[in-house]
Amino acid sequence: MDLIKYFLEEIKNEGIISEKTIEFYKSDLNFFNDFLENPNLEKITQEELNKYLQYVKEKYSENSVIRKITSLKSFYKFLVKKDIISVSPIDKISTSRKDIKIQKSIKESQLKAIIDVCEDNKIENRDKIIIKLLALTGAKIIDILNINLLKLKENDFKYFPLKQRNIFVMVMIPEELSLEIKDYVEKYSLDQEFLFDGVNNQTFKVNFVKYVKRANLDENILPSMIKNKFIHDIKKIENETENNDIELFKKIKEQYMKIGIGDDIN
Repeated sequence: MDLIKYFLEEIKNEGIISEKTIEFYKSDLNFFNDFLENPNLEKITQEELNKYLQYVKEKYSENSVIRKITSLKSFYKFLVKKDIISVSPIDKISTSRKDIKIQKSIKESQLKAIIDVCEDNKIENRDKIIIKLLALTGAKIIDILNINLLKLKENDFKYFPLKQRNIFVMVMIPEELSLEIKDYVEKYSLDQEFLFDGVNNQTFKVNFVKYVKRANLDENILPSMIKNKFIHDIKKIENETENNDIELFKKIKEQYMKIGIGDDIN
């Protein structure tokens, strides 16, 4: 029996669910069926289900993932109701945004492509530096936009203070980027309170999307994915180095040199 076809026909005959929702069900269930190596919807294993959920989380937005899980829940609830199976294999899978929350990260090649398309003018040099700070420090965009220029000059462009849980920490800036920031300030004779005066989160995001398009990349790439990459890389490095501080520094440096924006410290 074609269980998907049976399910769709039955809910259509009930006349409760809209045509649009039924089309979503059809698309999602066929996608799931095609994903399975040996499709047997009545005997789906937890391993197969987990593999599928991991795949859609990596490929789709939160809304799409929630919809795909909801489609499966409705389908398997129907099979239980019709005594085709006794227990739904997806009943315990949450559709809460808190549990589904996806933190996609940007690829090194994508990050380099975005940096490379920034042109040599004040606005795009500024945005390029912001992108590099996101990539190399792991700081939030709001903290980067609030970097005080006077304090940065006092620190010889080598670090900036960041408040975390009521404690101030100093965020180090790699040497090459530090020199680039200094050149940027001198080139445009900046004399203002903040390093990035005149730009806010929304303005930067709009510009970032423009660079993504110019680089012919996936339009779903967002600035938040840069910080996610930083976090992902740090966790990966920590696991590989077993908390060896010297090796950790070397590994972090190697990761950043791959995308051509690291420093030249030996």
